[in-house]
Amino acid sequence: MMLKRSSLFLAVFTFSIVAFGQQAGRQPAATDLPDTTACSFAYSSGPPATFTRYCLSGNGNIVQLDSPSGFEFINNGGLMEGYGICDVNPNISYFDYASIDSANWGATVATTPNPTTAQFVRTTSDGLWQLTQTIKQIKASASGPGSVKITMALKNLSTISRNVTLLRIANVNAGPVAANDEFVSSFNSAFGQEPGASWGLGLTTNTFTFAHNGVVETVPTGPDPCHYVTHISNTPFIGDGSLGHVYAITVPAGATKTVNMTYKPI
Repeated sequence: MMLKRSSLFLAVFTFSIVAFGQQAGRQPAATDLPDTTACSFAYSSGPPATFTRYCLSGNGNIVQLDSPSGFEFINNGGLMEGYGICDVNPNISYFDYASIDSANWGATVATTPNPTTAQFVRTTSDGLWQLTQTIKQIKASASGPGSVKITMALKNLSTISRNVTLLRIANVNAGPVAANDEFVSSFNSAFGQEPGASWGLGLTTNTFTFAHNGVVETVPTGPDPCHYVTHISNTPFIGDGSLGHVYAITVPAGATKTVNMTYKPI
């Protein structure tokens, strides 16, 4: 099993180096926020046992997520959650992890099409890529906690086909001790939890079209998308780490490729 996982990590890496609710009907708002951890769109749902709450920045980062009430996963020291792109040739990285970004993004246009959904559209400053994020609340119920479904649609605005590594990543600090979380990943998911009989947070892919991997990293900081393998752990570990999902995609000129994934308390 570990050999298979390592092989897929290598395949994706080789690809990389080679080739709380807002009101519906809100009007578009362009925000020039290089990086921000401020809460702009807040959502909550569920009874006490499964209560789930999260908040989004103006750039489409999850800057708070707790379930049950008061058990925080994201905004619990070292806030970091967001997205990254590696344009394989010419090896250019674009990322926004809320607390830090790559300083090569344009303004974000944020809208709320309905009470459970927020959409964020932004273009890289070189005009080569447009990323549209649609983040939807899946409400909690008596039978289980809620979740956050994320759709990332990446459009190639250039006139040539391009290979990219597209990732989503979060510094998960479950419970009171940030440096004592347990992390584990599989092909389709990655999890971070407080060790023992407690709670945790998982990120699971809903897209299987492209080469992909759940990943855990031994550091809490967001990676350079072109060098994300530097701190990957292929085995479970306990420490201060982060989790995510990585996709290797070819995007033809003028085309859009889309991935879906879900954060869910476990």
